[in-house]
Amino acid sequence: MAQAAKSPTQPRTIRRIWRTPGSKLNWLFLLASLVIYGSVYLIDRNALTTQFADPATDPFRDFGIVAFVLVLVVTAYTLRRRFARGLPGKVQSWLWVHTWFGVISILIVFMHEGYQNITHDFSFLADRFTEADYGTTAMYALLLLVLTGVVGRLLDMWQARVIAAEADTNGVGITRSIEERMHELSLTIGRLRAGKSALFQQFCEQALRHKAALPDLLPVLAPQEVGDFERAYEVLGERARLGRSLQRQQRARLIIRTWRYIHIPLACIALGIISYHSIVELWKMLVLHY
Repeated sequence: MAQAAKSPTQPRTIRRIWRTPGSKLNWLFLLASLVIYGSVYLIDRNALTTQFADPATDPFRDFGIVAFVLVLVVTAYTLRRRFARGLPGKVQSWLWVHTWFGVISILIVFMHEGYQNITHDFSFLADRFTEADYGTTAMYALLLLVLTGVVGRLLDMWQARVIAAEADTNGVGITRSIEERMHELSLTIGRLRAGKSALFQQFCEQALRHKAALPDLLPVLAPQEVGDFERAYEVLGERARLGRSLQRQQRARLIIRTWRYIHIPLACIALGIISYHSIVELWKMLVLHY
């Protein structure tokens, strides 16, 4: 009895989908931030209608402590990413803590300062910035830090999507894979142009020097070189296409890296000012009792 021959199984091509990383904890940390800010806001509304006989019971001073603790938690993201990789949780999860807690920290500082120099009682004299142990200076340092952080976060998300889109559409992937593929194509060009005429060689050399574009003028070649030239032109076209994708990915990485070079030193300066103000005020409140 004849058996039906089975057709060979065709290998299934798996297409890798590149995308920016996400975190399910984003919404959890956002909710926690809203709860913290909402609680402080309700206390602030109540405190505005209450007279406090003892400054130690004034909740506005406590707002400063809450904001300082939030700043320290935000700083933990840098420690987690740079120095203390053994801390629990993913870096992406800590990033959302860094983002949301940073935003509510400056909002709580506004309440701590009674919105002075934000909505009313504006003064930009030196005395205003040095009073209360550089309190106003600390507030503006934190405000500048949060604003640059928000801008940087938006830039990071935007450029990460650019990189993911390029990796998903170029058929190769991210920068290292592109560079390896371009090197392979360069070797192919080297084999195709070996022993060819000077015009053939010159065209290939010009195309290899300009990674993302091809020369406009095509050489006039002998009929026996036309076939190899068409193959070389096709390979050079693929290499130029990958070169443009590589440039876009490198530009996106450069934008992200440049922002970090600005944000991290600014964060160190701001943290120093904020820490000085907070520690001196805590010393007055806990030790000197005033």
